[in-house]
Formats: sequence, structure tokens, C-alpha cells
Amino acid sequence: MKRYEGIMIASDLDGTFLDAKGRVVQRNVDAIRAFCAEGGLFTFATGRHHDHLPEAVPGVRELVNMPVIVANGSYLYDFGEERVLAEVFMDVDASRPVLQFARANYPRVGFRVSTPQGYLTDGRTDYMRKFIDYSKKHRSYLVEVAPIEQWMQRLWHKIVFQGECEELNALYADLVAEFGEDAFEYNKSSATLFEIQKKGCSKGSMLKALKQSYEILTGRPIKVFGVGDYENDLALLGAADIAVCPANAHAAVKKISNMVLCSNDEGVIADLIERL
Repeated sequence: MKRYEGIMIASDLDGTFLDAKGRVVQRNVDAIRAFCAEGGLFTFATGRHHDHLPEAVPGVRELVNMPVIVANGSYLYDFGEERVLAEVFMDVDASRPVLQFARANYPRVGFRVSTPQGYLTDGRTDYMRKFIDYSKKHRSYLVEVAPIEQWMQRLWHKIVFQGECEELNALYADLVAEFGEDAFEYNKSSATLFEIQKKGCSKGSMLKALKQSYEILTGRPIKVFGVGDYENDLALLGAADIAVCPANAHAAVKKISNMVLCSNDEGVIADLIERL
């Protein structure tokens, strides 16, 4: 039996696997390769789409040996088979009033929707104009500018709002008050990003499904370590057997973590593997 058989690590990307400047920490890469060579299972659980990952993590297809959890758990993607294995969509008709509310009450907040074909935005705020410019430099970010009325003909994974931290916090509170806590999954994914998805859809729900399918397929139990740093990782850590976070994690994440290790700049995934 190999050293790490029966152990799986599901790691967030930004603020966790990547350093504060969005760069790959080589110490993490070396540790993960050794971990997988000894029977360990490794994957990412991120808010990004699968086609963003090869740019963010060169060699990602060789680094992960499990399907990746992407778009905050909206879908599960297998790089080996190059296909989506599971997918969750929002109710577009029920979600449209959210956009109307945000546009009417928070005109400076930008928003976009995530779809299987990329992002849709109307480009009406400075934040979305900057996002469009960003997409031109990072070709994996497919962005289509179209009126909101045309968005209704697509399938949505999630809505992403972008703005100043205090304004997003106010929008968050107002949406919960207007539509109810049970209408959607509400998540802050950074100080300047706020996202909503279908109720019950999260990194945690997809991690549970991935673990269950693996155990059924192999007939063997696995112990899952979830690693994350921000509020949208709370469900991931809650679904894991052991919750782990870097030293730079949000206070709410540290509160529920079983292990608080070194910062993302120092290589928190390597730090975890060295302790297994």
C-alpha cells in the first residue's frame, strides 16, 4: 500500500494554492506530485471555470488526478476525459429580478453571469468595462457583451457582482432581505466579488458528490482534506473530513478549520502534505 492511498486533497485556487500575486508556488507543485505518486488524490475547487485553469496553473492536467470542482461547485470537469461530468444551473426566470434589483438600487456595481459558453455582461459599469479589457489579455476568459434581455436565452451557472467591499456587503444584505435566505446560495468570494447560485449548489455539495461517486466506484473509503481561504470556501471545508486553511484566511474560515497552516505565499498545500 502506498503512503497516501485513501487520502484526497481538494484545494481552492486564489488565496490558497496561488500566492498573493496569483503565482504558482513551486513548493506546492513539488509536494503534490510526490503526494500523487504515493497514491494521494488531488483536485481543485475554485470559483473559476475549467478553461481558466491551464493559464493560471500551467500543467494543471498533469497535476490533478481527480475531476475539478469549478464555478463554485456549479459543475464538475474531468481534464482526462475533457468533459463536464455534472452540472447545476440557476432558474433564469427566478434570477432575473435579482439583476433588476441590483441595477435599480446599486448602479455602480457591475455584474455578469457565468454560462457554459463563458461570461455575459452588458458592460455598463467601470468594473465590467475593466473586466472586458482583462478578458482581451487573458483569452481563456470568454466574454460576450449583450443586453440583459438576451441573457434569458442562455443557461446560467452563477451571477457575479463586482464593486467596492462596503457596497457589495450592502447589496448582499438587501438581496437576502428582498428575496430571502433560501432563495439562493449567497457567497462573498473576495472583498470585491459577491456571487449567487442555485440554492444547494456550492463547492461543498459538489465535493460530497465527488467523494461519494469515487467511493462507490472503487469500493474504498477516502479521507478528504478541504483547503480554502475565503467565505465561498466555507461549504467546501464543511463538507471535508478535515478543514484546513492558510494563515491569510478570512476569520470566518479560520474559525471552522481544524488546521491553520502557513500562508499561501509560503505553500500551504505543501505544508499540509508534510503533516500527513
